Amino acid sequence: MFAKTSLMALCAAAAVKEVAAGLAHERLHAEKREIVYASTETVYLTDVVTVTVTEGQEPTAAAIVPTVKAHHHGHSKHRTTTTVPHVVAPQPTTVSHTTTTVPNVVAPQPTTVSHTTLVTAVRPSTTKSNVAPAPSAHDTSIKRGLAYNDLNLVQTYLSLGGQAGWMYNWDSSAWGSTPQGLTFYPMLWSPIDVHLNNWNQNAQTAIDNGADALLGFNEPDVATQANMSPQDAANGHKQWMNPFAGKARISAPAISSSQNANQGVDWLRQFFNACGGQCQVDFCAAHWYGPGGEEGANEFLSHLQNVHDNCDGKPVWVTEFAALDGDKDQFMRSIINALENDSQYSFVERYSYFYTAVGELFEDTTKLSSFGSIYAGLA
Repeated sequence: MFAKTSLMALCAAAAVKEVAAGLAHERLHAEKREIVYASTETVYLTDVVTVTVTEGQEPTAAAIVPTVKAHHHGHSKHRTTTTVPHVVAPQPTTVSHTTTTVPNVVAPQPTTVSHTTLVTAVRPSTTKSNVAPAPSAHDTSIKRGLAYNDLNLVQTYLSLGGQAGWMYNWDSSAWGSTPQGLTFYPMLWSPIDVHLNNWNQNAQTAIDNGADALLGFNEPDVATQANMSPQDAANGHKQWMNPFAGKARISAPAISSSQNANQGVDWLRQFFNACGGQCQVDFCAAHWYGPGGEEGANEFLSHLQNVHDNCDGKPVWVTEFAALDGDKDQFMRSIINALENDSQYSFVERYSYFYTAVGELFEDTTKLSSFGSIYAGLA
């Protein structure tokens, strides 16, 4: 929600829960499958070869028939055991050896000298390697994202070791280079000229740069935000979002957590009715603002389940959320644990706190706040 007035105004509309953050959007506008990582392993094989040495002849070596234990490790929940078949060396094996000279004797007989020669063979595991590479230090959690209006703070967050996999700024342009390891997702804040300018071009550029999703209108159910009726939003969605179907996954408009009539989930239901099945929607976007502590965490998770149920069981992205008061540290620990580790909330594909700014995730421009450190995976 980006606001032109101060963040203090965020608490002025607590009845709508996140209208507190609603003021923050206008700062910008008046003006967030499991990948299965498998790894290959180099297996060193040591075989014992018996070499027969006869005076005056070159030694001979037996064929190498190694017995191999296949190793497979990684982060997959489903392990696959790879067996390397026994191999008979198809070509003569060159063996490093020392020839033993036997002195002349009467009626010489072949003298057999048994010794051990170490033959080192290197074979890679046959595990297929057509999987995504291991994540870099700052994208350990692809779910966790950064909502920002200052790209420098995004860089600082990452330099401090913060975890994130994606970012967005309520705009269709990233305002600079996207840090390595993060994906920038563009948003069409509303279908008015200032936001429609370059939308098609910027959305396509983001897709070309790896964005697999596009974010739709920002809180059209709130008068101070996109402020659209369900029917107007449906018409705009079909005109500006539908053309990207097949190129990227498309979100429904991001709704507030207001429980008032014609807002929040009630507005979302009306939007789907107005679409008449003609809006391309692959997931729903939702916001939440409320109390901290365990009470707030439970309310937050309950809201997400409600959105999921009213989105025809489709995935949910939480593109804004914040605890406005109470124990923010406990709130953050609880919801991060639920969103990252509890299978009940596996339908939540992405989430981003409101937002990457001093007074929120940051204490100052060089240091994360206490709950910001928890969010970043550092505390």
